[in-house]
Amino acid sequence: MKYRIPKTSKDRYSEREQVGRSRCCNSQGFTLVELLVVIAIFSIVMTGIYSIFVRSNRVYISQEQVVAAQQEARSALDILGREIRMAGFIAANNNAGGFDIINTPAYPGGADSAIEIATVNAATRTTTLAFKADLDGDGQTDAVRYVYYHSDHATANRRQTLYREVRTYNTGWADPVGIEQLFLENIQSLTLSYQLADGTTSTAPADLKDIRGVVISLTAQTANAVEPYEGGKRVRERELQSNIQIRNLGLS
Repeated sequence: MKYRIPKTSKDRYSEREQVGRSRCCNSQGFTLVELLVVIAIFSIVMTGIYSIFVRSNRVYISQEQVVAAQQEARSALDILGREIRMAGFIAANNNAGGFDIINTPAYPGGADSAIEIATVNAATRTTTLAFKADLDGDGQTDAVRYVYYHSDHATANRRQTLYREVRTYNTGWADPVGIEQLFLENIQSLTLSYQLADGTTSTAPADLKDIRGVVISLTAQTANAVEPYEGGKRVRERELQSNIQIRNLGLS
C-alpha cells in the first residue's frame, strides 16, 4: 500500500498557477488577417448604406422641388379659372343703359366684347388673353390681361413667365395698378384653346364673341436642374390642364 504525502499549500498554489498559465496560453486573439477581413466587410456595408442615403436624399430634394412647382402652377390655374369664368360679368353701371357705358377698349381689342384679346403673337413671342369682369363686385368693371412670354422671347428675364395686369373702368380706363405684375414663373409652355359657340375649338378665334370656354394646357418646371432617379441633373416638368366654362357669355 502506497502512502501519499499530503500536498502542502505551496504545492496547491503551484498547481493552480500551472492551470491558469495553461488556460492563458490556450486562449488566442484575432489575427491581423481576421482584422483586415472584418474592416473590409464593415467598409463595404458602410459604403452601401451611405450610397443609399445619398441617393434617397437626392430623390427627396428632387421630389420636393417638383411638388413645389406643381403646387404653384395648380394654384395659379385655380386663380386663372375663377377669373376667366367671370368674363362678361359687367357691372350694371357699365352695361348698355347704364350711366357709365364702356365705349373704349382697355387694351387693343374689342370695346364691346367681354373678351378683348385671345391671340398668340408669333412676332413678339407672346400669348395673350384679356377680358372684362367685375371681379370684386364693387360696381366697377375690371379689365384683366394675362401675357405669357415664350421661352424664346426677346427679353431674357421675361421668358417662361406669366404676367397679370388689371385696369378698372370709371368714366374711362384707369392706369394699371402696378402695371404688369409677375403671376407665375418657370413655365415651360402654355397653350390656350377656345371652345366656340358652334362646338368647335380654336387657338385663334375669328370672332371673340363666339368664345364660350377656355382650355389651358400648362407645363410647369422646377426652378433649377435637379437629380432625376437615374442619370445627371436636369429640369423636371409637370403638365396640368384646366377646362374653364365661362358663365356669362352667350346668355342673351
